[in-house]
Amino acid sequence: MVNHGPSKGCSTCRKRRVKCDEDRPSCRECLRLRRVCGGYEPEKKTRRIRFMDRGTGARLLSSTSRPRSPRMLTTPEWTRQAVIPATITPSDESFAVCFFLTSIAGLGRGFHSTQGFLEPLFPVVAKEHPDSVLSTVLTAVSTKLWSLLKNPTNSYRTPHPPFTRALSRLQAALNDPLERSRDSTVLGSILMHFYESLAARSTHQHTMRVHQDGARALLDHGTGSVPDSDCRAYLRSYLRHCDVSTYMEVQPDDTSDLDVWFDAGWDDSLRANPNAVLDLIGLSIADLQKRLSTFMCGLAKNNLDGLALATWWQDALSVDTQLLDWVQLVPASWQPCTKLEEDTFAYFGFCDIYPTVQIATIWNVWRVCRLMVLRMELYLLAKVPPEALQQTISIATKEYSFPDPNRGRELVDSICRSVPFYLGNRQNHGGLYDLTDPAIRIPNYYDQDLDEAPD
Repeated sequence: MVNHGPSKGCSTCRKRRVKCDEDRPSCRECLRLRRVCGGYEPEKKTRRIRFMDRGTGARLLSSTSRPRSPRMLTTPEWTRQAVIPATITPSDESFAVCFFLTSIAGLGRGFHSTQGFLEPLFPVVAKEHPDSVLSTVLTAVSTKLWSLLKNPTNSYRTPHPPFTRALSRLQAALNDPLERSRDSTVLGSILMHFYESLAARSTHQHTMRVHQDGARALLDHGTGSVPDSDCRAYLRSYLRHCDVSTYMEVQPDDTSDLDVWFDAGWDDSLRANPNAVLDLIGLSIADLQKRLSTFMCGLAKNNLDGLALATWWQDALSVDTQLLDWVQLVPASWQPCTKLEEDTFAYFGFCDIYPTVQIATIWNVWRVCRLMVLRMELYLLAKVPPEALQQTISIATKEYSFPDPNRGRELVDSICRSVPFYLGNRQNHGGLYDLTDPAIRIPNYYDQDLDEAPD
């Protein structure tokens, strides 16, 4: 009888004494049961195929020749190796990069709709050498996301050797005057920020801005000496989008990080897609908040400037009008479809369905913008003396008196109706194999032309 030696299955399946399919880096049996896959023994520990003698002498010999060290019995090597990630082979890297470019970077995105950095990634990386800084960073990001999809029990805290290599390669590129002037190096720095942003969000921490600020410094350093390409202009608009998005999320009183964009204005080389227009409106909202903080300081000192307050109120109305006009820029295919859902995951029995997740997010950013303007108006109503406020409003406009609080409820309801579109009936983080799980339901409808030009 041929004996193939000890089982080559993962440590978890061996401990449970069940058959393991030996899939790498985590077996499907563990993924199916949502267990932590303990990994596999190193190849050097795997014995060669041998013939086993079923005789008594052979059994006695094998039983007496095995080491019985208490250390080996209590701390086997596979337990010590379980925390070390499986080795990523070149074929795994290639598959992960292809999956990232096709299913993450390219799906649901277009230059005329979204405003990220992933849109120019494919054409730029196609011209890069496999050892370039952009290719190295792309490999690090792709393999990490792929490992998280294949094994949901992994986390960003798990050591990831490709990320270390990407950091070293990026540092080498920054020390080379020729490399640091290339568009691909700027894109590589932004992609590194994307990786760290995902890691921070997964651990509920604030995202470090080191690589984002570094990318901006590279763009500023090249101004005047490096020809301004379409890619650089697009990346510059993406960095503006990042700063505005951070402001929307954190809403700090200090808006000095946005000062550089207040002076920059609109870049005529870029198409005015709906997302870019929202960024500019977001800058106006930040300016309103900065001026409102100044008013509150004056109010505390009994030194309220009525004319400046009236101007602020008029500007707030103007920003809200811009947000209402923004809807006219949106293609007809972007409009959400409200669907009646009988499942418990729906919001009061309803769910809004969008063509893509990206478009749903853009709509929610628009709603948050309107909520921020409404909140500032209501805050002003609560803090300013009634007689001064009524005079201010009458100066600012003859047709508008007080904001309607029901407007906020409608906007919040719209955001809540989009949550089932993002999550479906899932209640925890999923993996790649959840795509074939018939129990998971995610509302959707037919695809539409995402870049349809508005009438």
